[in-house]
Amino acid sequence: MKNKRIILIIALSMVAIVGIGGTWYMKREKDLAELHDIQTDLANYLYNNYRLYTRDEEKVAIIYQEFDKGKGTITEQEYFDKLDNIKEYSDIEKIEFTGFFVGPMKTLKVNYTINNVIEKETSLDTISAETNKLLYSVGTHDGDGPVYLEKKDSPTNLDIPKNLVIYYDGGID
Repeated sequence: MKNKRIILIIALSMVAIVGIGGTWYMKREKDLAELHDIQTDLANYLYNNYRLYTRDEEKVAIIYQEFDKGKGTITEQEYFDKLDNIKEYSDIEKIEFTGFFVGPMKTLKVNYTINNVIEKETSLDTISAETNKLLYSVGTHDGDGPVYLEKKDSPTNLDIPKNLVIYYDGGID
């Protein structure tokens, strides 16, 4: 009789442990799938709406000298036009997600690297009422140089090839 009780207690304990562990595992898998979807959406958004550019720093220095803070030989409009004309554009060829964490205002922040040359952090805190998807605020021009991220004049509507995205599966820190 005593052995049957011990076996029953052990069996019930095992069922409880498996049940709790299974529930925890399923929640983690659901959260990871949700993070994967967020990464895919953000990668598509970046791929369709942004491009990278660089500028020849020697040419930039010459243009700065010509403008000379408004006292030079070119106007402000000519200055900006010349800077725009020396941009060398390239497409997004790789997006690597490097982490997720919750900010002080309970905002989900995602870190990623584009083409191994520009590191970004984007806050995800607004959901569109129309699409029920997150809205991304990346900006129109960004970067510390020599590579910059710029919003395209007209977005494309393509899915980013899966081989261009490296997903982060570590969960939220």
